[in-house]
Amino acid sequence: MIAVLSDIHANLEALRAVFADLANRSIRTIYFLGDIVGYGPDPVPVLDFMKHFEFCLMGNHDRAVLTGPPRNFNPIARHATAWTREQLNPNEMSFKFLKRSEFEQKARMWRFLMAMKPYRRVEQLMFCHDNPSHPGDDKYVRTQEDVEAALRTNPDTRYFLIGHSHVPRVHYADRSERPEWGRKYPLGERVIINVGSVGQPRDHDPRASYVVLDDEGFRFIRVPYDVEATMEKIRRSPLDPALADRLSKGI
Repeated sequence: MIAVLSDIHANLEALRAVFADLANRSIRTIYFLGDIVGYGPDPVPVLDFMKHFEFCLMGNHDRAVLTGPPRNFNPIARHATAWTREQLNPNEMSFKFLKRSEFEQKARMWRFLMAMKPYRRVEQLMFCHDNPSHPGDDKYVRTQEDVEAALRTNPDTRYFLIGHSHVPRVHYADRSERPEWGRKYPLGERVIINVGSVGQPRDHDPRASYVVLDDEGFRFIRVPYDVEATMEKIRRSPLDPALADRLSKGI
């Protein structure tokens, strides 16, 4: 049994709540689909948490921290990217006054980000952050045409797990549907599973979302966490307070 998580976005409270839920379910194998950082107030402790995961893929916000924000980032996202880079990049001037051990920790985290890949295949499974047709191009799976293209581009893959949109979804070749929480979906027909977001859900439900996968099927899980604590951290940080407000509404 494995857990598949995506889009933590530096939300430590949400991550800890999900990790506790996984421990209660005796799930120790965790796959992560990208966007460790961006938007949230705790990039350093969240990135340090990644050592508990089996593998971590690169999301568009992770890449933006490394290389700069793309044109489609709005001003709030651009500012969050710049601030996150200041917290993590060991070459930033602010780090010249760090202790050697602290500098080395930042350098390890930076190397970790740089080493992440855009997708991974495990037998009949494909894991990626965004659209399986173009991993790493930051495209979404939103329409049935997107679904058909992803299935056509990867003919040997039966099951796809993605994130990026922050909206949990189940996409089949002929239909797409919102998930039923706790329902066991059997494996059989080809399917694209959007696992939702741990740290910033956008389906009007502020609870963290992730998926449990085993040989028989998959199940969507929602986990409540201390949203107010994360919101207060954002308000006390240089991040835009609008990022706090959206957490409570799940948008």
